[in-house]
Amino acid sequence: MAAARRLRSLLLVALVGACWFSCSPSFVGSAGSRILSRVALRAEDEEPAPAKKAKAAWNGPQKGAWVRILRPESYWFQQRGTVVNVNQKPEIKYPVTVKFDLVNYANVNTNGFALWEVEEAEAPGPGEL
Repeated sequence: MAAARRLRSLLLVALVGACWFSCSPSFVGSAGSRILSRVALRAEDEEPAPAKKAKAAWNGPQKGAWVRILRPESYWFQQRGTVVNVNQKPEIKYPVTVKFDLVNYANVNTNGFALWEVEEAEAPGPGEL
């Protein structure tokens, strides 16, 4: 009984091994070559990546620059402030955000201005503010 069981298990292992070694290389070889040919074809068919766009020229003052306000109705007319941000999108009406040392009546110390409403100025000297 034990000998018959061993013989069956050995035959089963031999059969599985024979199928594995006889089927496996040709199957993997044909599938592997198909995969490689697809990869090679895709690599040849792909177009090169387009070059990145060059950055557009900077509009307005740089961040951190001192500017003088030219808007007559502004609380800070003819005063100097520091540029906090300059939005480069053309559809923005007031792209230059300026921060001041003084607050207005609403207790606000920043405001947005158009590019033509600010001009670069020198930094204030000590005790000038």
